[in-house]
Amino acid sequence: MSVAAAGLLIGGLILARPVIAAPPQDPIPPVLNEHGYGFGARTEGNPGSRRNGRRPEARKPAPPAGATDRIEPHECRPWAGGWKICTPVRSAERKAAVSPAELAMTKWERLPIPDPVVRTAPPRGTDGLVGLPHWFWVVNWHPLTDRARAGRVWTDVTARPQSMTIDPGTGRRAFRCSGPGTAYDPLRPAVLQRTNCSHTFPRSSAGRPGGAHRVRVTVVWSGTWVGSDGTRGTLPPLTRSTSFPVRVAEAQGLYR
Repeated sequence: MSVAAAGLLIGGLILARPVIAAPPQDPIPPVLNEHGYGFGARTEGNPGSRRNGRRPEARKPAPPAGATDRIEPHECRPWAGGWKICTPVRSAERKAAVSPAELAMTKWERLPIPDPVVRTAPPRGTDGLVGLPHWFWVVNWHPLTDRARAGRVWTDVTARPQSMTIDPGTGRRAFRCSGPGTAYDPLRPAVLQRTNCSHTFPRSSAGRPGGAHRVRVTVVWSGTWVGSDGTRGTLPPLTRSTSFPVRVAEAQGLYR
C-alpha cells in the first residue's frame, strides 16, 4: 500500500497528513491511437479501461484513402522444420523472361543481311550483244550467324541465301536461279564454261531510258534458330535486292 501526502498551506507552512492511495493496477499494454502509441489509450486523451474484465484491443490506424495493401513478389526456399525462407524478388528479375523464340524474331529483324553484290559477263560498263547469253552471279553468297542474349537466355540465329530472282528489265517475266550463279572465267575458253544463271536479251537497249535495261536481282534468305534451352525453329524468309543498268547492243553484219 502506498502513502501519498496531502497538505494545506498556512502562513508559509505546509501542514501535511498522510492519506491512503488506491492500490496500483497492472499497467495496460500500449495500444495505438491515431497519433501513435499511447498507454492504454483507446481514443485521444482518454485512458484505456477494462470492459467485462478484458483489456481493450489494439486498433490499427486507418490507411489513407485509396491506399491498398500490396505484397511484393518473393522467392522462397525450404528450410529446416518445414519453414521457408523468402526474399524479395528484384524488379529486374520480376520481368517476364523472354523466350528463345522471341529473341530469335527480334534478332532476325535486325540481322545485317547485305544486298547482293552482283557481277556480270560481259562486265558492267561493257555492252552485251543481242542473242548471246549474259551471265549473272552473286559474290557475297554465304551464311551469317549471330547471337541474341537476354540474361541467361540466348538464341543463335543463322541466315542462308537460298535462291536468286532476276528481272532483266525488258518487260519479260523474271527468272529464278537456284544458287549464286557461276563466275565467268575470262582466261578459259567460253565454249568450256557453263552457268545456270544467264539471260539472252532479245533486243537492243538503245530505246530504253538511259540506253540500258534496268536489271533487278533479288536474293531470298531463309533463317533458323537454336535456343539456350535446346529449342529450335525456322524464321520467315527475307529478301534483299539491288538494281543496275545493262547495255545491250545489236551486232550488224556487212556482206558484199
